[in-house]
Amino acid sequence: MPVSRLMTQKEKAALALKVFELDKQGNPEESEQMLKQLPLPVFLAKFAKDHIEYFGIDFFDKYGFNMAEVEAELGSDWLSR
Repeated sequence: MPVSRLMTQKEKAALALKVFELDKQGNPEESEQMLKQLPLPVFLAKFAKDHIEYFGIDFFDKYGFNMAEVEAELGSDWLSR
């Protein structure tokens, strides 16, 4: 599971470039793992929560998203509210 931490825009951009490069080089598994290090945008977390019947309650844990931005903005108990 990726480490959940906030990132600067510069860090996000650098990581995204690494993700694309790994995928381009034919390393989709490594690319996917690195992609999960990027913080999940709050609007996507809210969307998934609003459609939890489709995604399932364990969606966020199952896929190992970096929830740092979501928890910073909405609090650590956001999913249970």
